[in-house]
Amino acid sequence: MTTAGHVAIELRKLADSLDAQPDAEIIKPLIHFYGEAKEPFLSTAKLLPRPLKKRIEGGDEKYRRIHVEYDSSAMWIDLSVRQTLTCEILEPAKPAVYRCAPILSDEEEMAVGA
Repeated sequence: MTTAGHVAIELRKLADSLDAQPDAEIIKPLIHFYGEAKEPFLSTAKLLPRPLKKRIEGGDEKYRRIHVEYDSSAMWIDLSVRQTLTCEILEPAKPAVYRCAPILSDEEEMAVGA
């Protein structure tokens, strides 16, 4: 695990490098904090610049991730963690229950069943 101070030192090195040619066109950077534990995720989210957006990445429930994002014209910061680490399941997934209108008449249903 790293600390905010260590990351800040490395970001200052990057900022110094970028400041050497401030008018150079560059690719919009993405900084991604990929979390695997709840507490570091929460403490990192509290340190991000504002405003933030929150979204839940789709996919298999086991791998679904919550993202907290800061997006400016100069950079995009994305922080994510598995949804299961920050949320509790209130209602587990249930199998679908169907009700279908009759397609055949009673006589035709009887003939199909025979």
